[in-house]
Amino acid sequence: MADWNGEIASREELRERKRRAALRVASRLFNEKGYHATSLDEIADRIGVTKTALYYYFRNKEELLYECIEISLKAGERAKAETEEAGPGAFDRFRTFYLAFLRHVIEDGGTYATLVNIRALPASMQQQLVQRRETLRAHIQSLLDRAVAEGRLREVETESTSLFLFAAINWIMAYSLEQHGGRADPKITAEAFLDQVLRGLESR
Repeated sequence: MADWNGEIASREELRERKRRAALRVASRLFNEKGYHATSLDEIADRIGVTKTALYYYFRNKEELLYECIEISLKAGERAKAETEEAGPGAFDRFRTFYLAFLRHVIEDGGTYATLVNIRALPASMQQQLVQRRETLRAHIQSLLDRAVAEGRLREVETESTSLFLFAAINWIMAYSLEQHGGRADPKITAEAFLDQVLRGLESR
C-alpha cells in the first residue's frame, strides 16, 4: 500500500493508534469503576465500537488490564533509563527520576500498577509484573538511601517511604483523570506534586 511519502499512516500504524486509544479508554474505566466492575461491553461502548471489533485487538479483558498496567511500569522503566546519568548527587537523581516517572505516567495514561490490580490477573500474568514493580520500588528506595546518607534528606524509613511514593504514582494518575480529564500538563502537575511531597504542608 502506498504511503504517500510517509504522509499517510500505514495499516500497522493505524492499528497501533487504535490499540492505544482502546487502552486509554480501558484505563480510565478501570480507574473510575475498578477492574471487576468494568465490562468489555462498557469499554467497547465508550470507544464507539462493537465488542467483536475490540476482540480484534485484545483477546479478553485480562489482556487489556495487563497492557494498561504495563504502560505504567514502562513509564517507570523509561524514567529509570533516562536518568541513570542524571548527576552525582543522589537527591538530584531521585528528584529527576521521580519527576520523569510522574510525567510519563500522566502522558501515557496507564492504569494503577497496584498489587490489587495485578492480583486480579491470572497467575501466569502476575509474576513478571510483580517483579518489575518491585524493581522500580527498590530503585526509589536506593535513591532515598543515598540521599539520606549524603544529608540531603532527613532520616526516614526508606522502605515504607518508597512504597508510599510508588503508591502516589497511582494517585496522581487518578487525580489527572478526575480533575482534568487526562489533559493536565504533565510537567506542571508532576512538579507541583513532588514539591508538596518534599516540602510537606507546614508553614515555614
